[in-house]
Amino acid sequence: MGLLNALSFKNFLTVFALSIVLNLFLSGPEAFKKRLISFYEKPELTVYPLKCVLGACLGKTAKCFMDTNCRNTINCIEKCTSNERLERVAGCAYTCEMTHGYENEYFLDEIKCLVNNGCLTRYPRDGICHGNDNDGIANLKSLDQVKGDWWVVRGLNCGQSDDYPGGYDWYPCQHERFIKESNGQWINRVTYCDGKADKCMASGIIETIANVSLPAPGVVQHDYTDAPLSPQVEKWRIVSWPNEGDYLMMLWCGNLPILEYNGGIFLSRHRSDKDMPESTLEEFKKMSKKHGIPWSDWCPSNNEHCTKYPEDHN
Repeated sequence: MGLLNALSFKNFLTVFALSIVLNLFLSGPEAFKKRLISFYEKPELTVYPLKCVLGACLGKTAKCFMDTNCRNTINCIEKCTSNERLERVAGCAYTCEMTHGYENEYFLDEIKCLVNNGCLTRYPRDGICHGNDNDGIANLKSLDQVKGDWWVVRGLNCGQSDDYPGGYDWYPCQHERFIKESNGQWINRVTYCDGKADKCMASGIIETIANVSLPAPGVVQHDYTDAPLSPQVEKWRIVSWPNEGDYLMMLWCGNLPILEYNGGIFLSRHRSDKDMPESTLEEFKKMSKKHGIPWSDWCPSNNEHCTKYPEDHN
């Protein structure tokens, strides 16, 4: 047993040394310095996976680094790990995966290998899961009722605190499209851009697609078809929809193999909430208070500047 432990430690040191050399060669001295600091401050994200990256997953790692988009995805994630605080790494890495790594077979192979070999530790929980399926409104019993286009005009997970570090609900230009396909399957075709406070970053529009279902009244379940880490499942619980009008309030809870993440959004048939009826606003404030959410935690989004796709209706 002592000999095995010694060999294991020796292998670890070899892997660690190789990683340091690779990082110095690929990233340059300044980024390399930050990377070294992250080895010390975030070993669960930097040191622990190395044995797999250069061990069980070595072949897939090599193929990934030979492919430009896969290599850029890994470099992007490493920058997140080096530059962001621990609570923000998951949200930052998600953007890397959905831009450089979107549907890239080499990155998907690499990430699946890491997950299957238990190389990736869980990220800290991102956001609070408010409510449960019983909070969904009873009168929403068919996805036909919500079909068509909706814009996110307010969000809860906006990166405003360590309770909600990801910022998923404050991505600009978030547009939901509930569509029934010819085979009868309902989907949500979602587009948004990386950024916050109505300002898009240079990475452009990001698209993702989820199969949607209605497991309980008022509960719209999303099973994403293009998630780099799967299964990716979210439950969107519509807790208020006054008069089934142009505005609804929804609280969502999501899970990935290595992350629980949560939030809430207001959806509108319009691009902002500037024309929201006062009665609807008051109803949403009451519902927010009921679920223990301070009204000041909701961040507004104005989508007037966002691109309209040819098939969109608003």
